[in-house]
Amino acid sequence: MSTVPRFAPANDRVLLLAATAQAFKVAATTIAAPASIDFTAGLVNMQGQVAFTASNASVLTRVGNVASLAYAGMVGDSVTITATIVADGLTYTASQTVSKIFDGVTGNSARVAYSKTTLLSLASAPATLSTQGDASFPPIDTWGAGTVWEGSPPLFGAGESLYRSDGIFNPASGTTKWAAPYLNALKVGQLSAISADLGKVTAGDIYSATLHGGSGYPNNAYAWPSNGGSGFHLSESGLLFGNPGLGKYVQIDAAGNIYAPGFSIINGRAVFSGNLDSVDGSFTGELKAAKGSFAGVLDAAKGKFSGELDAVKGTFSGDLSSARVSVGTASAATAFFEPGYPSISLQSSASGVFVEASSLNSAAVFTNLEVLFKHNAPGWPAALRIRSGRVFFSIVCTAVVDDQLSIWYRINSGNWLWLSGVQERQDGDAPAATVYGLTLDINVGDTVQFGVSGTNAYLTAANMGKLYVKQCQAIVIARNF
Repeated sequence: MSTVPRFAPANDRVLLLAATAQAFKVAATTIAAPASIDFTAGLVNMQGQVAFTASNASVLTRVGNVASLAYAGMVGDSVTITATIVADGLTYTASQTVSKIFDGVTGNSARVAYSKTTLLSLASAPATLSTQGDASFPPIDTWGAGTVWEGSPPLFGAGESLYRSDGIFNPASGTTKWAAPYLNALKVGQLSAISADLGKVTAGDIYSATLHGGSGYPNNAYAWPSNGGSGFHLSESGLLFGNPGLGKYVQIDAAGNIYAPGFSIINGRAVFSGNLDSVDGSFTGELKAAKGSFAGVLDAAKGKFSGELDAVKGTFSGDLSSARVSVGTASAATAFFEPGYPSISLQSSASGVFVEASSLNSAAVFTNLEVLFKHNAPGWPAALRIRSGRVFFSIVCTAVVDDQLSIWYRINSGNWLWLSGVQERQDGDAPAATVYGLTLDINVGDTVQFGVSGTNAYLTAANMGKLYVKQCQAIVIARNF
């Protein structure tokens, strides 16, 4: 006759040790908190009396399976408490370590003193002076007759100025050291009441100003130099540089017209009045590209044009014939047109070696080690720029982990999204690798970031105590269709 199998309950034995605190906090008064720490032994699937021991010959008191360590009985700055029990010939142990934490030494503190005055300025000597205590101030008449120094800025009226002195209180010496004062605020009808060597000035909106400098511009008149000198003038009338009498000048008037030797832009029309040279030879006539087309040969010294045709902004209308047109250098073009390949190909890539110093780490994505791609960002490294439209990203990541490796991405600093991962199944460190291909539709101004973590897609791992990634190399290649 068959019998129904029965399951026996688990009989694993465990000794646990819990502490009411991990450290004694010792104040400057040498009073510790807490006064004592209790260690409670917990027995799973066994009974009996637990033995307690303490390192450094520290003194323990016990009641049953609870041991107590008083601060007065602790020897040294760190003590390890060990609980032991023997059951059926097997020894089970558990331990906890507690430490002493001491308050730091009180440091210096900053102080400020103010005084108002009708004097044009205060003296700079003495450069420093000391007063006793943390509530004292410089004596009356220090750095100027009639000055009274106090801790808060006093009210002051027209014709008065407010000076400030900075001090440092040293608790070790019990004195405050004051520095020579400087102007903190003033109240005048107009700024012409003061004159100063301003040094470096950071300003906001400067309206209705005239700036001029150099031997040829001794005053604020909008006029070319008459003394053979040079320099500049900037005002609401326009900008003047140099001296026409010397053949070196630039003028930009208030209407936006530009004048220079051999070149001018008047009412939006550019005029060249000299030679347009390229290697040897000259160009005479008009070269127009506003409307219409250029038909013929553009010669430079009777040969080929082998320089660069640059245009920061603007349009070219007409036919531009070439065996190959590249964006970038011919050997490392990021985009190109050529016969048989009428589309544009754009490729960007980035890589890095990421080393985590600690063997323990949180389960968060490594946001400080990501690869960041930006759309149409001229100031961003060229290898990390992408254009709009469909972009294919290829990600390859290798590392030494224990025991997870994942790659992530996010768009426009949004939520991190898991792409791919792998679990290293050996005991301890081992190499791991994961790859993924991702196609995204990139809009104007978008950013795409890639990151690495030592977890799975749920930010967990088999051993949450060993979340780390060492010797990690991630290579991301972005390619436009």
